[in-house]
Amino acid sequence: MAGDTAGTMQSNETYSSAPQHHVLFGFLRQARHVVACIVVGIFFLFLAGKVIPSPNMDGTRALAAGPAVSLVAELAMIGGLVAAVAIGTLLTWPDAPHAGLFIASVGLIFLACHWGPVTLLLALHQTDLAGAYRTLALQNIFWIFYILIGEALSRGIYELIGSRNWPLYLGLPWPINTSASNPVPSTAGYPSFPNSLVDSLADRPVGQRIAQNLLAFISTVIVAGIFLFLLLKSQQPGQAIFACSVAFAAGAFVSSVLAPQADAWVIWITPPIISAAGGFLAPHFAQPYPAHTGLFLMRTLPIYYSSAGLAGAIFGYYAAVRMYFRRAMEISQSNAAT
Repeated sequence: MAGDTAGTMQSNETYSSAPQHHVLFGFLRQARHVVACIVVGIFFLFLAGKVIPSPNMDGTRALAAGPAVSLVAELAMIGGLVAAVAIGTLLTWPDAPHAGLFIASVGLIFLACHWGPVTLLLALHQTDLAGAYRTLALQNIFWIFYILIGEALSRGIYELIGSRNWPLYLGLPWPINTSASNPVPSTAGYPSFPNSLVDSLADRPVGQRIAQNLLAFISTVIVAGIFLFLLLKSQQPGQAIFACSVAFAAGAFVSSVLAPQADAWVIWITPPIISAAGGFLAPHFAQPYPAHTGLFLMRTLPIYYSSAGLAGAIFGYYAAVRMYFRRAMEISQSNAAT
């Protein structure tokens, strides 16, 4: 009896190890995120104004090619990503390891809104819509590298200054009670796959890893595609931001549940890949009326996929991380009680 009581008390102490004054802490945490998003958004607007032609000056070229206008623009945007992730991480430290990448993706939405809808591009390319769609599709090659570099930066920054107790700042008591049957590390590692907090499979078999990644990729594409079909009903920027963020949040969450050992970067690159697929498929769909695409996937520019879509994917991914953590914590407390 005494042992059971001690175990229960230890469990309660672990559960109460989260930061006190949680209401004030939660407000400050959210306020820091808002400030960081605004700062990074203004930074991206300033940077793009220097290296990428404004849509008002050269709408066709800027909207179609995006950062691919020139090598200088591409390198400047990559440099901007490094700065944005660093700024976001420092302003939200010691939050989750992907906080900097999330802030950078939200800040990029500012630039997407500045570029506006895809309508102008379609209106200026009525005689060569297939060429315009192809250019938009190829632009996503840049965004895939952009996102992968962002993931590498997140991992590198975590190794340098990341907090090993970051689950505490997400409202998750850490560490989970350990036992011989459920060994859990006392410090939180980098969340390279959804259930990495409770299952540190460092040496996963290659075949299992490939299968999990394929399942995560396919499920994210299917779920996000369904939500985009339901939500992306117009070419307005606000509609694009809402549809992309919700679609990829749902896709990332479902894929993390179905493939809990899939690498996070596989989920991150699905937005530009879906955007690229839309660009190659769009020429086969007739316009319902001028300057409006016939394929729902092309009702927005690629930058909306790689900004709002990536932000939504990170949100959905961490929702799955919290789910796995809570489930493991409940099992641990149940074992301690018995």
